Amino acid sequence: MAQRTEAIYNGRFIGIESIYTVIDGKQINIPEKLGWLREKSRNGELFCPCGCGAKLILVAGDRNLREQHFRIKDSDTELECTAATEGKTSIESKIVLKCWLDDKLGTGDIDSRVPINTVDGSTDRKYEFSFLSKSRKLAVSYFHDRANITDEKLDVLDMNTQDIRIFYIADIMNGGAEGQFPEWLMKIQSRQGYCLLLSIDGIDYEEARLEAVFYDQDIDGLWCETVVTDGMLRDYSFDEDNNLLFHGERLDLSYDKAWYEFRKKQDREHDRRIREQEEREAEKRKRLEEEQKLREEYERKKREREEQLIREKEAAEAEKRRAQQEFARNMAEGFEQQETPIKDPDGNRWIKCEFCGKIAMDREFSSYGGKDHVNLGTCIECSRNNPDAIAQISIPHKEKPAKRYDPTICPECGGRLVERNGRNGRFVGCSSYPRCKYTRSIR
Repeated sequence: MAQRTEAIYNGRFIGIESIYTVIDGKQINIPEKLGWLREKSRNGELFCPCGCGAKLILVAGDRNLREQHFRIKDSDTELECTAATEGKTSIESKIVLKCWLDDKLGTGDIDSRVPINTVDGSTDRKYEFSFLSKSRKLAVSYFHDRANITDEKLDVLDMNTQDIRIFYIADIMNGGAEGQFPEWLMKIQSRQGYCLLLSIDGIDYEEARLEAVFYDQDIDGLWCETVVTDGMLRDYSFDEDNNLLFHGERLDLSYDKAWYEFRKKQDREHDRRIREQEEREAEKRKRLEEEQKLREEYERKKREREEQLIREKEAAEAEKRRAQQEFARNMAEGFEQQETPIKDPDGNRWIKCEFCGKIAMDREFSSYGGKDHVNLGTCIECSRNNPDAIAQISIPHKEKPAKRYDPTICPECGGRLVERNGRNGRFVGCSSYPRCKYTRSIR
């Protein structure tokens, strides 16, 4: 923290920055101001601004801020002083701004810490201009801490009755948005159009920089800080109408260009997003159309397969009916031979009853087959009710000696058996196939 940086003389505030100026680009202390302040402090005419009544003494060297301050006179150190201590950055910024105004205005009348009541004639001493040139009707209000930027203070300064052109400058540490609404700086921007942010390197005027920025929402609703100008403080000046200039160009016009470019950029981003959205929607429509075509193609092929299956089924059924009809027509002739079993297209074996002449599937016969009786047998009804059949069953007969088993002879039709290859491996089948469908697997 800096030492006490202001005193009161004859009801007026005097800041330590008032002893600085710039001549031919050189930052110096003002000998006349130093002499005048030392004289007033020796005469006991400088008082503490808190109102405690303590007399102050000027302590000033060449450039060192630690030696440039006001301290309480030893005889008054026991008084209860409540003066606020000003921050080091705050007083150094005021020194730099005082030098800048002296350098650019050249009026020699730059006064600092000027209460508003000395301008508008009111009795309110609550607020003050940081700097004022009465001859140019130009003032600067500096804010080190954004908490000091209040609507009340700005309204009071704006509504002075002397038509003074005022510029608001804040410390650089108050800048930045990071997407958030910059509440305090927006109070300045709403009045000034843009914000001025000061950054310093000690009290050296030649090293100080000034940025002009404005804040606005981007297309996503985030608050952005846009730089209008950024350069050394010495590159900023004023024209005869008190317009602020940067390298000779009016800052308000530079702001208009920067704001227009920012809005144009947001418009371009908006258009780009619209195009991307339209492209995404077009791609989505194309994808849906392709998917619809695939579904339609799938349904078409599915219908074709179903129709083909129906045709194949109908053809198979027609072929089956034809075979059955052919089988029915040829069935009578089939029973004239007793060498090959008679089977229908479904593989069912048919037998003719020797007693009643009934022709039916083998499941309706109690017995059938045998030598010279391959397709003949006794139906169940005859085996129960036909006396001739019953008598034949009851008459004992001498069994013929069993024939010796020959693995090369078909047991169903007597045909020759041969080995074949199938889906399930090798097997033995009748050489009379398809008339005889006898098979036996080989293990």
